[in-house]
Amino acid sequence: MKLRVLLLALAVACAFVSSIAAGAEPNSTPKKKMIELGWDIPTTGYLREHYREMESNAPFDGVIYDLVAKAQDGEPCSSQSLFSPKRWNRDDFISCVNDLESCDFKRYRDNFIRINFHPAGFDWSDDAAWDAVCEKGAICAFVARETHGGLCFDFESYGAALFRWNPDSGRSFDETRTLARKRGAQFCRAIVDEFPSVTILCLWMNSINYGAGRTARPEEILRGASYGLLPSFIDGLLDASAPETRFVEGCEHGYYMNGASEYMRSSLDAISTTGPGAALVSPENRAKYRAQTTSGFGFYLDMYSNPEGSTYYRGPEPGETRFDRLRANLTAAYDAAEEYVWVYGEQKRWWAPENGKEWTSWEEALPGVTDLVMELVDPQGALTAIKERLESNATPNLVVNGDFKTKSGANAFENWGTWRHEESRGSFLEVDGVAAIKGDSNACYIQAIPVEPGKKYFVAGKIGTMGDVSGSLTARWQNAEQRWTAESRDVRIRATDDGELDESGRREAFGVVAVPEEARFLVLLLSASAADADAVATFDDVRVYKVE
Repeated sequence: MKLRVLLLALAVACAFVSSIAAGAEPNSTPKKKMIELGWDIPTTGYLREHYREMESNAPFDGVIYDLVAKAQDGEPCSSQSLFSPKRWNRDDFISCVNDLESCDFKRYRDNFIRINFHPAGFDWSDDAAWDAVCEKGAICAFVARETHGGLCFDFESYGAALFRWNPDSGRSFDETRTLARKRGAQFCRAIVDEFPSVTILCLWMNSINYGAGRTARPEEILRGASYGLLPSFIDGLLDASAPETRFVEGCEHGYYMNGASEYMRSSLDAISTTGPGAALVSPENRAKYRAQTTSGFGFYLDMYSNPEGSTYYRGPEPGETRFDRLRANLTAAYDAAEEYVWVYGEQKRWWAPENGKEWTSWEEALPGVTDLVMELVDPQGALTAIKERLESNATPNLVVNGDFKTKSGANAFENWGTWRHEESRGSFLEVDGVAAIKGDSNACYIQAIPVEPGKKYFVAGKIGTMGDVSGSLTARWQNAEQRWTAESRDVRIRATDDGELDESGRREAFGVVAVPEEARFLVLLLSASAADADAVATFDDVRVYKVE
């Protein structure tokens, strides 16, 4: 190894270090959430029986579920078929509340009742039908309130085209829009009377009509659009909402987006006061819309598992795999969303069906997807799970002499080089049988480890501090010629302040790094920066494991 070149470059490297590990600063914005929805949609009864294994195998922040109760006539009442004139009995849903209250959720804290605007085979002017629909909406709100959940609106027309203006109705488009706004307010008022602070996650809001929102006269497009009456209905929802009611523009078209710029642009379209989302809201409701609506995205897993040639297919970019594209796009959606991303799947499942039929899990179809979800919703938990898995499998440690048991001289350790900035005045030494750096503001121990490009590696070590000093593990990269490469992808890993102290007073720092394509060596730096001459940082139990 060209150690001299390696050491002299360290000072320059520090300017490029980024932190993605356990010691990263917490995000000051509200925690983002990832919600599951699919053909495997559970009922409250299923959740009651299986929530522990669901949370283990599908580490989301919550699920969208079907609220189903058995009516006194023996027929099931489902929130997925709410839009019908049939009435419900609130008492029938007490069992659903009991189901959810019996679940000691650790992860699933944001659960939503799916309300389909289906079958909706009745007219906007049908007072009796709308009274029944609103009464059922209130029952859903009651269950959500009692179980600290939310509501999910799916406006898609699976049967009758509720939101398409019918020229043969005997009403003009403007007259029908007025009725749609009235019904939206009626529906929302029934919900808000039960649960004023409800969060309503809409799989789409005005995003379905952004094309109209970008024109000077949107009504000319809406008049013939499949969802041309939806903006008026949404206006009604806003009319009747309480100040604490929250809406989520779920942007189902996130299914088709590719790349961070598309997701970010769509998020701005939803929330900007001059964007197409706000343009379709009446002027008197725009301030309310902006204050109470956040942007989110739908993400369609089948796009990444369907065969090439399918209508719903997302292939890799040059030099990457399909899973690389999945990772990049799901991360982009998560980063661009203000709070919620809902992950949708059809052909595979996250949990077993109730009927006992054979099934294929999403993890089988897309190996690594469970860890990916975990990394996004709970980075620290994901790292801990990876660490436990690697250690339980006795994965080989690629660091040589990571416990510093073998010495090569006084205060020197086999297989470890050292470096300090030319202006530093500290020292390398042995403290309690492990490597230490004293009184140095810019110094490190170094070891280069052969790695495979494109693979992931788990980096860990224990760091102790005595006095005003900080310590960290840094991963840098060298190419086959052992020259520095991919300097913008350096990773510095620190121990968290609340990490558990071992018997020697050291805390563990750990993280996962991805090897750039051009890299062939992971250069591990055990770094210290002391503010005074007596401060000491110690290092022990240093490990690097190959993850995949």
